[in-house]
Amino acid sequence: MSSHSLRQSVPALLVGTFFLGLLLIVFSPYALRETSLFVYLIVVTCIATLFSGYAAVTHRGMRRYIHTLITAGNVCFITYVTALRYEVPVSSDLMLFSQNFFYLIMALIVITQSIEIRTLKLRTFDVFALFSFLFVGALHLYFYVSQGDVYRDYLNGFEEQMVLVSLYMVLAFLYLNRIVTSGQSFRILLLIGILGFTVASIVNQVVAFGGIGHDLVHVLQVSSIFLISLSFLFDETDEDVLIHDSVFDYIIYSTVVMLFMLASDRLLGTSVLDSMIANAVLLLLIRQFVVAKQNALISHRLHTVNTDLETAVTTKAHELEIREQQYRSLFAYHAEPIFLFDLDGEVLSVNEAGSSVLGHTAETLIGTNILDVIEPKDRGAYATALHDLTSGRPETLEVNIVTDDGTKRVWQLMNIPMIINGDVEGIYAIVKDITQMIVQQEQILYQANHDSLTGLHNRYALQEQIEQLIEDGRPFTLMFSDLDGFKEINDQFGHHMGDQLLQHIGKRLRLALLPNEYAGRLGGDEFIVVAEHDDNEMLIERLRRLVYSPPYYLGGTLVEIHASIGIVRYPEHGATLKHLLSNADLAMYKAKEKGRDETVLFAPELREDKEERKLLMEGLDTALEKGEISLYLQPQVDAASKRIIGAEALMRWQRDGVFIPPSEFIPIAEETGHIQDLGRWMIHETFQLMYAFEQGDIDLPKLSVNLSVRQLFDEHLIDYLTTLFNRFPIEPGRLNFELTETVAAHHSERVLNRILELKALGIKLSIDDFGTGYSSLAYLVRYPIDELKIPREFTMQLEENREYQTVTATIVAMARQLGMALVAEGVETEYQETFLRRIGCDSMQGYRYAKPMPLDEFVIFYMKQRQ
Repeated sequence: MSSHSLRQSVPALLVGTFFLGLLLIVFSPYALRETSLFVYLIVVTCIATLFSGYAAVTHRGMRRYIHTLITAGNVCFITYVTALRYEVPVSSDLMLFSQNFFYLIMALIVITQSIEIRTLKLRTFDVFALFSFLFVGALHLYFYVSQGDVYRDYLNGFEEQMVLVSLYMVLAFLYLNRIVTSGQSFRILLLIGILGFTVASIVNQVVAFGGIGHDLVHVLQVSSIFLISLSFLFDETDEDVLIHDSVFDYIIYSTVVMLFMLASDRLLGTSVLDSMIANAVLLLLIRQFVVAKQNALISHRLHTVNTDLETAVTTKAHELEIREQQYRSLFAYHAEPIFLFDLDGEVLSVNEAGSSVLGHTAETLIGTNILDVIEPKDRGAYATALHDLTSGRPETLEVNIVTDDGTKRVWQLMNIPMIINGDVEGIYAIVKDITQMIVQQEQILYQANHDSLTGLHNRYALQEQIEQLIEDGRPFTLMFSDLDGFKEINDQFGHHMGDQLLQHIGKRLRLALLPNEYAGRLGGDEFIVVAEHDDNEMLIERLRRLVYSPPYYLGGTLVEIHASIGIVRYPEHGATLKHLLSNADLAMYKAKEKGRDETVLFAPELREDKEERKLLMEGLDTALEKGEISLYLQPQVDAASKRIIGAEALMRWQRDGVFIPPSEFIPIAEETGHIQDLGRWMIHETFQLMYAFEQGDIDLPKLSVNLSVRQLFDEHLIDYLTTLFNRFPIEPGRLNFELTETVAAHHSERVLNRILELKALGIKLSIDDFGTGYSSLAYLVRYPIDELKIPREFTMQLEENREYQTVTATIVAMARQLGMALVAEGVETEYQETFLRRIGCDSMQGYRYAKPMPLDEFVIFYMKQRQ
């Protein structure tokens, strides 16, 4: 409880209880006043007894003894009040004496226990004891002079000693409350309660009140009893306020004090001199006990401190020995080279790793200077670093070094000052060989900014360079070129030949450019050249003469290549990179429309050609709402039996009665984000269709649907699929999601996690257009893929190109080795079907069996086949 709440609650408890009794006395009829007051005293004291009894049961150790004494005192008071009321033959003085006896023993225990927490200053006690001695003597003389021998009837030795002990308790409690932080609330309540009851008892004996004054004294006693009994509510039981040992010592001490009080009254009489002697002896007895307790406590603490100190010294010495051994082991056997230099770089010590990396023994290196193995260009910087280390702050530095065999390495030296008595006496240098890391970083940086095929700048590096030019406000010319007939070269000679051609173009471009010109590859056969001048004709002439006009000799064949080029200027044709690329793209396509090997400078009217694209983008906004998007199915069949073994769900868009090819609107949907809504609609329709098939006894083994990149990485995809499975409880194994190879080969960790989530739902997965992504095949082993789809581009080339036959046969053999199913797309001829069956691919899809058809036609087609 806080001190603020305590200052509010203690007066409220004390004054409230006293005021309640006062009201009973004032407002009760005179005839019932004694009865009302008796009931009040009994009720309040019984409640107090219940509180103190409960505290005695719930507490342990010294607290239990204290609350037991409080409970015993409360019982004595109940007995005293009851004896007075009903004139029971019980000595009232005996009950009051017993109650005071219990309370004083309890108070002495609390005080002397607190001494063990923080020792009382005996000088303070002696001063207060002298004051108490003089005060009691003066009180005794006052009664003797004013009343003579009659005062013996009002004051006896017991009450006199009660005053003395009460004054002692005032000193002890007040001093403890000032110096001891824990248990203050508990002691304050005991102080107020015990002193209130003691003072009331003494005043009642000395003054001999009668009538309402006697009643008020009892009310004050009851209020004090109530407050004492409630003290446990404020006892900070979490704090170690009272120690649970030496209970016997405290009880013996308190009993001796009380017995001495009685003996002094009976043996020494009540003369002034005898009373003063008794009081002095009592104070000396109390002081002697306090001194004994302090000495015992100091002796115990001194012994404990000596023992702890001895243990600490032994432990510390052992720890220092262990740490020294640990340091030696760390220094000697550390995998990284560690050197100890002086401030001039002279080697004082070196571990085995350090001597090995330099090709010398440790004995040979000691006494040499580390600057001798550092390349001259880095010596000055490292010598400066050694000097700066005298400030005491570690410093890390990279230097180039030459080993004994002439090998050049790059070291990262973590230099740590060796500080002894506040002065830097040497330097520890922990060596990390970062040669390989630097090489890798340079490779990564190169790969991050260069196209892996041609060595030119890639899209991201070009973007940074162009945006920097725009930010600086420097005019430039941008040329966007696309090779003419590149697809035919791929089809005729194969993709490997196309890659060789792109590599040769990259080499020629690098040789043809001036210092203020640079080129990059956007992707495929698209290149960009940026020139920080406006001499377009000179640049075009140079590019065509050195890059695009001369034939290329590839695979023993001369190949001619041309390029359509679109040109834009900054800032005339756009203020941002996005606008410049868009306008350059428009100009390039206009050049292609004019024929091969053409160049077109952007003009604003070219943008009119994009109106159709804009209309498609706007139409996609409402295509689903208008019901223009529909679901088509293309059967997948077993080539041997011609039976349907599955189907692929395809999306068709019919606008104003005209079908728009997927090749036109799907890329736009991907770019604008409409693919999210279209994809969700497609998945929902697929679930609903499979559920209808299962309910209608249409046993379609498999239904495939394409999953776009945006859909795969949609954070709500799994929740959405779970909802659909709950709504349409279909067999998950009949649902097949087709992923593009490009998606599977990139973002491997992200893709793997999502694939595992899909597999956990029971969905099967396919790689669509396998082999067209130029990607690593490692993901086939890593990912739990169920099926590979041979792309239409491969199938269409089987009759004319033996390379494609080899590639397709390799894909089939690999899939069979990995336990994957196969589906060949675009099968249209008997030759294609026969070849695919011969190499082991029996599942096919294409116009040879059925074209994509609306749902109703597919159901009729399927049912006819089953008959």
